[in-house]
Amino acid sequence: MQNILFEIHSQLSKLSPSESKVAAYILKHPRSVIEMNTATFAQKAGVSTATIIRFSKNICPEGGFPALKLRLSAETEIDERLYSEINPGDSLAVVKNKFAMRVSHTITQTNQVLSEASVQTAVQQLTAAATIFVYGLGASNVVAQDFQQKFIRVGKSVVQSLDTHLLAAGLTAQTQPTVLVLISNSGQKKDSQNLAKLARDQQVPVIVLTHAAKSKLAKLATTLLLHDDSEENMNTRSAATTSLLAQLYAVDLLYYAYVASNYHASILPIVNSHDVIGKYFD
Repeated sequence: MQNILFEIHSQLSKLSPSESKVAAYILKHPRSVIEMNTATFAQKAGVSTATIIRFSKNICPEGGFPALKLRLSAETEIDERLYSEINPGDSLAVVKNKFAMRVSHTITQTNQVLSEASVQTAVQQLTAAATIFVYGLGASNVVAQDFQQKFIRVGKSVVQSLDTHLLAAGLTAQTQPTVLVLISNSGQKKDSQNLAKLARDQQVPVIVLTHAAKSKLAKLATTLLLHDDSEENMNTRSAATTSLLAQLYAVDLLYYAYVASNYHASILPIVNSHDVIGKYFD
């Protein structure tokens, strides 16, 4: 189970003004909240008891406020400095703990939001495709390259490029079953959206990996794969770190699900590629 204080902190930008008051009070006085009932907590936070109940249900759906207090009682020793992305003078130990907490949170959240049904649908689309086109910009291109090298190893024909005109030409020239995989953290890049529109016009399935379920790109997806979005709530977001890890993790899950579903067809090319690289390049 993920850390409740970090979970609350990561949700701050999504909360209503009254719920933000509740969250801020918990983060500042976690030990005090453990000893309060809803009426006392509401008075201290300056909100209604209904807000306390609603907030608690959102964080702890199955137990509400009592469950929230129980989780707080187990986690109040967490250093408040760990909530922020980076602060001046952070020691290496603090930086390590921050990143470890964020990685754990990212994997847990991605597991929760990444639909198994969507992954299985994506596996079916990838299995049926003779050619897979993949596009990702910026840090997402790292993930697109990772996708390419993984699926090439299981015998799939994968075209990965930053040249959208090349991808567009390839999509329109295909006569065999094809699928387009678009990787975009925000889902706001015009080139990704245009490729998705072209693919849909060509009756090509579009698999989208993003954190933004309501983005224009997500709405163009045939199959939507969601990952954690907590990095979007960081004030600095100095680089794509946990979002990159979330995307790589999702691609790993998709890859292993594909191999499990196509085990006998996948194992031979995996072994062959390993042997060839060992023979000629090691």
